Amino acid sequence: MSKVAFISTMYGETWGGSEQLWGAAAHVLLKMGHRVAAGVNHWPGNHREWDALAAAGCELHVREYIPPFVGRLLNRFLTTAHKVLPRNARHDWLKSFRPDLVVICQAWTDDGLEIMEMCRQHGWKYVSIVQAASEYQWPDDARSLRLREVYQAATAAFFVSRHNWELTEKQIAARIPHGEIAWNPFSVEHNQPLPWPDESQGFKLACVGRLQPDAKGQDILLQVLAQSSWRDRPLTVTFFGKGVNRQQIERLAEMLGVKNVQFGGFVSGVSGIWQDQHALVLPSRKEGLPIVLLEASLCGRPAICNRTAGVPEVLDDNMTGFLSAAPEVDLFAEALERAWNNRKQWREMGLRAAEKVRALVPEKPAETFAARLIQLASVGSK
Repeated sequence: MSKVAFISTMYGETWGGSEQLWGAAAHVLLKMGHRVAAGVNHWPGNHREWDALAAAGCELHVREYIPPFVGRLLNRFLTTAHKVLPRNARHDWLKSFRPDLVVICQAWTDDGLEIMEMCRQHGWKYVSIVQAASEYQWPDDARSLRLREVYQAATAAFFVSRHNWELTEKQIAARIPHGEIAWNPFSVEHNQPLPWPDESQGFKLACVGRLQPDAKGQDILLQVLAQSSWRDRPLTVTFFGKGVNRQQIERLAEMLGVKNVQFGGFVSGVSGIWQDQHALVLPSRKEGLPIVLLEASLCGRPAICNRTAGVPEVLDDNMTGFLSAAPEVDLFAEALERAWNNRKQWREMGLRAAEKVRALVPEKPAETFAARLIQLASVGSK
C-alpha cells in the first residue's frame, strides 16, 4: 500500500471548489486501503469536510497562522532564531509520515511554490494540481525561475484546463512536458440530462459561483441587465452561491435599478438548481475550468460565458452555448443578446452540451485521479 500526502494551499475559507478533487481522491484512496495524510490551512468556519476525512481515517494536520497564546508571549522575549512557530508551519509531520507521493493542491499557479521547494529539499516525490491561472497574475523574474525549477522537477503537473497548462508554461518561460489534464468531480448525473423546464412564465438564468466579482464578474452581468433592452423582457437571473461580496452585489443591483435578479444562496443539491433554470450565465474574469459549467452541461443546459481560461475547451459558441470574446460589458452584452435571440434553440443546445461533456469527462473523475496517483507513487519504488 502507498502513503500519499495531500497539502492544500486553500485560504480565505475552509473549503472551496479547488478542494473537491483532492478531497474526493483522498476518500477513494482510503477506501482502497492506502495510508493518507492531509495538511490544510486553518480558517474559521464549518469543518465538515475535514471532519469527514478524519473519520474515514485520514491523518489531518492543520497549519495555523499564529503561534499558540503561550508561544506569542514567549516570542516577545525570544530571539528571531528561537521564536515559537505556528502549529505545522513547516509541515514537519511529513518527515515522520515519509510519503511515497506528496500532492500539492494549488488554487493558483504559484501558491504551492515553497511547498514544492520543501519536497525537493527532502527528496520527496511530488505532483501539483493547478486549479486556476490568470493572465492578470504573473510572477516576477525571481519567482518565475523558482517555479520553473519546481515544475520541471515534479513527477507530474496536473491542470484542470489546457489553457492553464499553456499559460503556466508562458509564465515560467519553459515547457512542462509531464503536464496532464485532471477533471474535477461534479455533483450531478453523468448520463442523464434533466427534463427541460417550463417556459410559460418566462426564462430563468442561473449565475452559479462564489459572490466575488473580481473573479466571477457578477458586476459585468448586472451592468448588461441594467440596459433598457433587458428591463421588460420575461427573464429572471438568480445568483446562487455565497461569498464576501454579496452585499456589494445586492447594493449594485439596487443602484443600477436592476429588478429581475434574485439571490438563491448556497445550494448543496446542484441538480435542484437545474430543475427550473434554463441556462447558465457565467461572466467570469478568471477561471480554471468551472465545475458549474460541467454540471450545467451534464444537466442539459446551455451556457452564456466569457471566453476565459478553459471555458472554450468545453463550450462551443452557437452550438452548446454562447461565448463573449472577453470579460467586458459591451462584449458580454452582445453574447447575451445573441443568446436571447436564439432562446428557442436552448433546449437543443443543452442536449448537445450534455453529449459533448459526457465525451470529455470521465464518469468518476476522483477514482480516475486516485488511480493515476497510485501509479505515480509506485514509479521507482521498491
